[in-house]
Amino acid sequence: MAVSVSNIIVGEATIKIGDNANATSIAAMNNFADIGATSNGLEISWEPDMVDIEIDQFGDAAKIIQSKVKVMVKTTLAEGTLLNLTRAWNYDSSDVVTTQDGASTQTFNFGTQGVIPAEKALVVIGTAPGSTATVTKTRTFYCKRAISMESSTISMKRAEATMFAVGFRILPTVADTGYEYGKIVDQT
Repeated sequence: MAVSVSNIIVGEATIKIGDNANATSIAAMNNFADIGATSNGLEISWEPDMVDIEIDQFGDAAKIIQSKVKVMVKTTLAEGTLLNLTRAWNYDSSDVVTTQDGASTQTFNFGTQGVIPAEKALVVIGTAPGSTATVTKTRTFYCKRAISMESSTISMKRAEATMFAVGFRILPTVADTGYEYGKIVDQT
């Protein structure tokens, strides 16, 4: 295989988040809110769970099947805002209330949640193969059903920035036949 250095991808990504009810088209999803700075990059993972079908005659697997799959988007939100905390803890942005009662304040009202988590839609925009110093091409991942489901903490330390780790589990959209988990689109 010949090496093509233009296919080596380097660079950060941006993330946009929105209400999955508004994920009606790619154009609509491109208008979602940018979540701001991230730290230590971003990962989109495809995690299949494979099962060996063993038979006595082989003493080994005669077949391997995929019993399930998990798709995840993981990053660390570097802007320690209450809005980003709602995203990391799977609350709605409306749970942050701004008041103007002499002193401007924002309050994150977090209480008990129901058993069915809120779903969001995500757009991840990064660098695509073929980018150069003068031309940046994009790789964009669109998904309509994302749930923030990993543990996240607030830390306030003297010599470190407050950041929120977030892991979104991507769920399939049954109506999107052939691209149930989403689409990855490279600009060429």
